[in-house]
This record gives sequence, C-alpha cells and structure tokens, in this order.
Amino acid sequence: MAFLLGLLFVIEALVALLMVAVVMLQPPKDQSGGMGSAFGGGFGEEVFGGRTGNVLSRTTVVLGAILVVNSLLIAMVVRGRISSSALSNQVVVPAAPEAPAAPAE
Repeated sequence: MAFLLGLLFVIEALVALLMVAVVMLQPPKDQSGGMGSAFGGGFGEEVFGGRTGNVLSRTTVVLGAILVVNSLLIAMVVRGRISSSALSNQVVVPAAPEAPAAPAE
C-alpha cells in the first residue's frame, strides 16, 4: 500500500510540473508575448506546428483531468489506510456489570 501511495505522489508531482510548463508556454489572449516568447518568438510553433493553441489547450485539459483523477485516487488510498488503522486501534470497553437485584421482602 505504501508503494502505491508513493507512486501516486510521484505521478501527482510530475503531472503538476508538466501542467505548469504547458500553461506557461501557452500564448496569451492579447498575443503580446508570454513565457513562450522568452524562448524565442515562435518557440511553440516550431515545436508543435501552426496549431500551437489547440495542442497546448488539449494538453492542459488532459493533464488537468489526470491531476484530478490522481488526487481522488490518493484521497481514497489515504482514507482506506486511515479507516483500516482506526478500526484496528479501537479499544473495546466491556459493558459494566448489572447491579444485583434488591432482595424481595
């Protein structure tokens, strides 16, 4: 279980870093530059072709979906770990014995 949780955390970090990079490479709406222009004016067009906006937009959506699904998987694994450990750590308190009945006169 620890291996699975570690793997999910590594995937989460990698996807988050990729998503940051892809968002920073997207051209802004006003076409005045952006982080993509820091690498040279047509960096995105050279790498992805003329339809840079479409490729980067789709990549952002896919990475976002992976991030959400992975976050839900992490939450389910952690919740399962907490609930199973909580069940195993419960202390069972025996019920108090009943008081003896009063003698009848």
